[in-house]
Amino acid sequence: MPYLIGTDEAGYGPNLGPLTVTGTLWEVDSPDIELFSALDQAVTDRLVRGHDGSKMFIADSKKVYSGSIRNLENGVLAMVYVMTDQVPTQWRELIELICPPETISHLPDQTWLKDRNRQLPVKSDPDQIRRLGDRFRTTCEAACVQLVELQCVPVFPPQFNTQIEELGNKANLLSRETLRIIRRLMDRSDDDIEVGCDKHGGRSRYASWIQGILTDEFVVIGEEKPETSDYSFRENNRDVFIRFQAKGESFLPTALASMVSKYIREIFMMLWNDFWQLKIPDLKPTKGYPLDARRFKAEIANVQAELGIPDRLIWRNK
Repeated sequence: MPYLIGTDEAGYGPNLGPLTVTGTLWEVDSPDIELFSALDQAVTDRLVRGHDGSKMFIADSKKVYSGSIRNLENGVLAMVYVMTDQVPTQWRELIELICPPETISHLPDQTWLKDRNRQLPVKSDPDQIRRLGDRFRTTCEAACVQLVELQCVPVFPPQFNTQIEELGNKANLLSRETLRIIRRLMDRSDDDIEVGCDKHGGRSRYASWIQGILTDEFVVIGEEKPETSDYSFRENNRDVFIRFQAKGESFLPTALASMVSKYIREIFMMLWNDFWQLKIPDLKPTKGYPLDARRFKAEIANVQAELGIPDRLIWRNK
């Protein structure tokens, strides 16, 4: 059976906190399946008045988040439950379930994460998460669809800055991290694959990255336009088609990747703010975006110096 992969990121612009990049892998009975339609008994891509909460809201994470983490958390943790039969109760448990071991190894470098506790869910009801997950499973079985894997990579400031120095800019960093995730998910599949990615920093040309990371085979370039960039190649008796698309969240696997990336970053920023507010009780929290990040960094400067935390561990240079 063929496979679908969707990827997206969160935290591309901030100076504080990680960049998070996620891929989702699905097994389907046809590459032409439209998942929002096939799974419409369990998911919706828009909320309407009178929505009873019986369906997961899966869409661009900015739309799902919309000022409250509840809908975002419902969808992400319900999907984790679908895959693992667990609703994580602590942030570390969630990270261990969906982040590769090599990225988890970077956590001890982040002083602000040491001994941090954050119970999950933050706002949602675990029983509702299980109900959403159970309904999703039943709907998937009827549609011959399976969510195979979620994989999220948080790139913390030290690794972020090192890669920027090596690669030159954030778009290159994002392309490399995204394609590395795709490669790992491809290794979990054994049939044709269709990949949908949100565009990377306005870039329209990805062939050299695909050739360098995904395959040694010849890469066919379709179109490379501001809206979409298409590529294909044949490897191990299977066809691989990749599309980078502006507003790629119209593809459900990409929408879910967007939500996972956003949720994981939000959890890390909660932990970040918890750490510093324990040291400076009146400190206003931050989302980490440039203007407010500079305000926050100035306000923690004295305590940061007392704790001996160098900028390279907490501040992203781009």
